Amino acid sequence: MITMEYTWQFEPVWQSLDLLIGGLAVTAQLTLYSVLFGILVAILVAGARTSRSRILRGVSRVYIELFRGLPLLVLLVWLYYCLPLVTESALHLSPFWIGVLGLALNFSALEAEILRSGYEAIPRGEIDVARTFNFSPLQTARYIIIPQALWRSLPPTLGQVINTVKFSALVSFISVPELFYVNQALVQDTFRPLEFYSVLAVLYLLLIIPASVCVQILEAQLNRRFRGG
Repeated sequence: MITMEYTWQFEPVWQSLDLLIGGLAVTAQLTLYSVLFGILVAILVAGARTSRSRILRGVSRVYIELFRGLPLLVLLVWLYYCLPLVTESALHLSPFWIGVLGLALNFSALEAEILRSGYEAIPRGEIDVARTFNFSPLQTARYIIIPQALWRSLPPTLGQVINTVKFSALVSFISVPELFYVNQALVQDTFRPLEFYSVLAVLYLLLIIPASVCVQILEAQLNRRFRGG
């Protein structure tokens, strides 16, 4: 049996390192904008989800189920191809902003449930004590509800940020020049898949591992603060 020994050659990778770094920067921008926009929407959706209005609760639940259940790739492709047709070209976004919109919608649906869970995890007794001391609703929200809800929601929120970094590779299907898209083009140009895919994995880990460490630290602090662990 004849076997072929593969010879690793990283020279094409080093020659293309500036392109990979550029793609990495686009991935970071996609993640940043998607998370910021997603958090703003999630706060509104979570507020509606916990409101006393049945209509607001119903609308927010439909929103969450829609964008949490719809596969992200399907959402991105629909926004890219169908949104201009539905809006009759009144809303024409670049592929980059289509990617941000799709990632943000997915993130906001998941984050809204995280924020709702963080709010519902606050002991009702603390809110009752605030009322006993004649705290106004604004003071109760400022000093008790918001700090605890945000703190309890922070570790899973960072977990969703990590997932958004991973999901950002899907925007390559709508021709956004992020890290995965650039890497694919370089593989086709150089025919060195092992080298480029190996470096691709390292670059993604450079983004993800620090965030994962932060999640573990925050979870440990959360356990000590609220559970006495």
